[in-house]
Amino acid sequence: MGIDKANIFRLNEETFKEYEKDPFLDCFESTKQFAQALKLDIETKETPHTLLLSADYGMGKTFFSTRFTQFLRNENFDVIYFSVWENDYMKEPFVAFSKAIVNYVYNKFKTKEFQNSISNLFSKIQGVVSAISINIGINNVCSIDISAKELIDTFKEPADPVLEFRKQLADFISKLKNKKLILIVDELDRCRPDYAMKTLECIKHFFDIEGLFVILPTNINALNNCTKSLYGFESCGKESKEGYFKKFFNDERTIKRPTVEDYSHILKQLLNNDALKEALDKKLLVENGENFNSLKTLHSSLAKYSHSAGLTIREFKDIVMETARLCNNFYESVRTEWLACLMVYRNKTKGDYFNYPLPVEHCFRHNPPLNTSPDKNGKIEALKLSLYLDIFYKLRPTYKQIGSRSEYINLPIYHVFIRKYSEVPKEVNSYNSVEVFLNKVIGEIETIENNTTCEAPPYKLMLSRLSEIKEAIARQRDVIKTYQDKYGSDDNDSIREKQYVGIVQNPECLYSIKSE
Repeated sequence: MGIDKANIFRLNEETFKEYEKDPFLDCFESTKQFAQALKLDIETKETPHTLLLSADYGMGKTFFSTRFTQFLRNENFDVIYFSVWENDYMKEPFVAFSKAIVNYVYNKFKTKEFQNSISNLFSKIQGVVSAISINIGINNVCSIDISAKELIDTFKEPADPVLEFRKQLADFISKLKNKKLILIVDELDRCRPDYAMKTLECIKHFFDIEGLFVILPTNINALNNCTKSLYGFESCGKESKEGYFKKFFNDERTIKRPTVEDYSHILKQLLNNDALKEALDKKLLVENGENFNSLKTLHSSLAKYSHSAGLTIREFKDIVMETARLCNNFYESVRTEWLACLMVYRNKTKGDYFNYPLPVEHCFRHNPPLNTSPDKNGKIEALKLSLYLDIFYKLRPTYKQIGSRSEYINLPIYHVFIRKYSEVPKEVNSYNSVEVFLNKVIGEIETIENNTTCEAPPYKLMLSRLSEIKEAIARQRDVIKTYQDKYGSDDNDSIREKQYVGIVQNPECLYSIKSE
């Protein structure tokens, strides 16, 4: 199993060094562009500012936030990355925030000239903590133990401890290079509802400070559920939700849904030759080309269907890893598009597998979508013998022109040939039956050609039309071969169709199929 790289600050030192140098080394190009735009927001917008960075679960909020934090640090911004979820064991969010800020300030301003100011900030934090009646230890930097007497004394003080705290913190921020401190508050949507709402209130009341730019990457729907759980909001209308949260956020940006190119970018990293070495060595997949079992077809299919299904990055990575495992252990050349479509949609509510969004011409597509034209399954179209009817009909007038000059042609053979193939079956269901039919037509044409000796125009016309049929048969064989190369279709399609479905739903089925 690969290392979880969602949070780069949890990686080992050696791996982190790669991200320290290039925070977006494993990201989409669109992610880098989004980071640049967000940096511009920070540079140009007035403070205090609180930005909601909205995205669904699994869409890479932590993945982006930790890399964005390092990106800003590399651009000489002062940034604190803070996971609320990791600190929600504390009763008061202010305590958790204070720890993070105190540690940052302490490490930033260790010189003697700032020691007095640091002490003042610690004192003001202690005053706020005293006011909310809590005990706290701040990472060995300082230790605060609140007694009943100190609590009473706190309320006797004429100065408001919150205002004093804000003043001291604003003073420190004013000494920073960019005169801004960015606080990225991650994983709010993973907290208990009460703690999540407390955190928002804390940011609003304690950290509404000049120079402070707060970014909250979160799932807005999760926050909406918090308000419903805590305050009994029954209305889920857009207006009521926006109205409530407007007091917490100045602005909102959305981590956009990945594009097909974004999914392809991940595939190049995770589903490469090394990951599929066994499949390539066994010729279950081929490295080059665009046939049904090529690596290119596997990549394009997974990217296309993942985008259409709206997979989260987390869902996509899980599917990619499972697809690699299946391919390396498969029992035949992999029909990559069919497998990719099944893998992507296996957990989606799509009814049975016949309704999956395969191309119209795909050999496993049977039931067309509602309100569309009749089934245009490509295999059926490729095998239709009715394509020859127009050519065969041309033989009838030719026969009439020849008349009864049987010394130049075996008329019974020709007559039977015309009658037989003027009523060609409209459909056949197997490649083998089509090939038998085509071989029979060719054989009978050659018999007629061998029995025709006259050079008169009617006979030349007849021979030319027989030649047209042979050319049409050759073209049709090319169509069938091209179709089979593209989709890996053969007369075992109906069996394969069900086997793949079974394997995707229960991968252990693969081993029983291999042993048969």
